[in-house]
Amino acid sequence: MSEAQITEPLDAARAERVWAALAGLIAPLPPSHVSANDALNGVLAEPVVTRHDFPPFDRAMMDGYAVRLDTFRGGAATLRDLGLIRADAGEPAIELRAGEPTCARINTGAPIPRGAEAVVMVEHAQETPAGVRLTDEPKRGQHIERKGAIRGGGEVVLDRGARITPGALATIAAAGQTTVRVHRRAQVRILTTGDELARPGADLTHGQIYDSNGVMLRELCIAAGADIAGVGHCDDDPRLLDQTLISALEAEVVIVAGGMSKGSHDLVPAALEALGVRWIVRSLDLKPGKPMRIGRSPAGGWVFGLPGNPVSCAVCFLLFARMVIDGLHGVASRPPAKLRCAVRQRVPANGARPMFHPARWWIDAEGQPCLEPIDWRGSGDPFGMSTANALMYRDAHAPAVWEGEMAEAIIVGTPF
Repeated sequence: MSEAQITEPLDAARAERVWAALAGLIAPLPPSHVSANDALNGVLAEPVVTRHDFPPFDRAMMDGYAVRLDTFRGGAATLRDLGLIRADAGEPAIELRAGEPTCARINTGAPIPRGAEAVVMVEHAQETPAGVRLTDEPKRGQHIERKGAIRGGGEVVLDRGARITPGALATIAAAGQTTVRVHRRAQVRILTTGDELARPGADLTHGQIYDSNGVMLRELCIAAGADIAGVGHCDDDPRLLDQTLISALEAEVVIVAGGMSKGSHDLVPAALEALGVRWIVRSLDLKPGKPMRIGRSPAGGWVFGLPGNPVSCAVCFLLFARMVIDGLHGVASRPPAKLRCAVRQRVPANGARPMFHPARWWIDAEGQPCLEPIDWRGSGDPFGMSTANALMYRDAHAPAVWEGEMAEAIIVGTPF
């Protein structure tokens, strides 16, 4: 679906309808080469391949003694130790020659010396005045890992579309690469609105609460791999709001929290429309999060108008804004995955709107995914996401779920 096909904004849209619309509109940002040191949380635009075979040489897999097979008679041998081969020794100067009763002490990971055919573990060796007595006659290739046994040179170790995690960085380094080609990170501007919001730590006046959305959205965007172009706050002043939004709309993603409903101080939708924002989604059929909007700026950037209530704000980001940011970074645009879990406490029947309830999930000792809703006291409760790592999905008018019955959860994968 293209934007031209969306002739009217979606109103009272179910999540599935919004996901389908967004999937057809997201195009990845252009890729570029960056240092692997700066690539954490990026998404690969091309595969990572090994520069060399791995391992790049035959190496010992145990501490022990490198030996030739022809030195063993009757299951044991007493051999002269030619010296230690360390893992950092480079090309060994030692050579084991046919017919000579010799061996070489070798460390795990050290290159196998010329002529050696196996490694005997140090546990099967005893130093004697006559030499090293080895009591375990090895098989050819025992405890030797051959060159290229794990990966061949030029072999793909990370595919295009992979997110670069700390483990992926280790893979990139092990492959011998110092740069990677990744999709450019989305530049995100975050704006919270409302006269009632005070900076955390400030003294509250009557009618004020602390602004918790700004810090939450910043960290959610960072977790998604985005770059934060700015986090700001604007009071309910139309002129100041216009000036702030003009600057914010230069970003590739703009997230505005608050002022999205129909109250006398909910100024954001009209202000964005006056600046040329075209809405794709105008309202949602879900709880929490009905007063949410998604649109495009005249420059082609994405604009999200999120509810001001903290849990509603978090849920809408996780369901929709995260999907768009992932898509900009080159991740396949798909709805959040759902997991069936056993509910560990009774959940009452749901109301008229689909519900995404903050929840905790875990895997019990039998391997069963389990789920329990969090004590959340409405979308105005700022503490409802504090320990959530999932959203329990409840369809409209869904009946009560009893302990032990199954329910669907979206695993949000955030550090809540």
